[in-house]
Amino acid sequence: MVTIVIDGKKIKAQERQTLLEVARENGIEIPTLCSNDALKPYGACRLCVVEVKAGTMTTIETSCTYPVAEGLEVSTSSPKVIEARKLVLHLLLARCPNVKIVKELAAEYGIEKVDAFLRLENDYCILCGQCVRACNEVVQAGAISFAGSGKEKKVDSPFHLTAEECIGCGSCAFVCPTGIIKVRDVDSAADVTPEGTTFIGWERIIENWNRELKFKLCKKSGNPYAPEFMLNRFQNQMNLPAQFFDVSPSYRDYPEVDEELCIGCGACVDECPVGAIQLEEQKKEVKSHILPTHCCGCQTCLMYCVRAAIKVA
Repeated sequence: MVTIVIDGKKIKAQERQTLLEVARENGIEIPTLCSNDALKPYGACRLCVVEVKAGTMTTIETSCTYPVAEGLEVSTSSPKVIEARKLVLHLLLARCPNVKIVKELAAEYGIEKVDAFLRLENDYCILCGQCVRACNEVVQAGAISFAGSGKEKKVDSPFHLTAEECIGCGSCAFVCPTGIIKVRDVDSAADVTPEGTTFIGWERIIENWNRELKFKLCKKSGNPYAPEFMLNRFQNQMNLPAQFFDVSPSYRDYPEVDEELCIGCGACVDECPVGAIQLEEQKKEVKSHILPTHCCGCQTCLMYCVRAAIKVA
């Protein structure tokens, strides 16, 4: 543990935490447009800048990338910090004058319009990189990336063609702070060619990456529940039976442990592909326990239980 001071308040923090993390934990508001708990710190938007005093040196730093250290003194709203954020918001508002969250943040800092010479573009992408990072770090699809440089820099699919590696998960749209990434699910898609019309049915369309993906229908309910391309990718990567991908999560039968039959041998623990089972001591006896928040309903544990103690309700 280290002790730091934020806005005059002494705070205990864990080593390796960032200033932004510590501030949030203690109810201290710092604006940001590129930070997400599921992604590594990036420091793209520069809105989260704070004034940091370490020893005799005082600097302006991005709080999402700056690690805590013993004795740091931090100001989140000093005149220098406010000036820096206003500069960033002026540039963001010039680039994206119609983006709601940018307009709201700018208004908080008293900025309602920008100088005419700054109005070079009218975009909705603020280049925060959250979509690119989610696609590469979390989903690991690598379907999109930054292209170009300077004012020509943008997020795009390779060569502005169809993003063939996009699995249609929609993570990019979920993390986008401006809503510029559009994901649409249509129920009656069709391919129209000179040879005729081929009806596809349910399809997910991500316009930004020129991607169109057919949905797979749940074998139990008949409802569409995920793009087939995404499910095929997961099936190749995960140690799960093929039939697991035929049923949507809400229609899967999840297993339960019969504690009277369970001997706590741990076979199910070793074979669970998602780590959803652990051994727990109950009344001086060790029993298997299925974590409902982790279980994917694949029922692999049923095949390996030597006492048939795991059953489907």
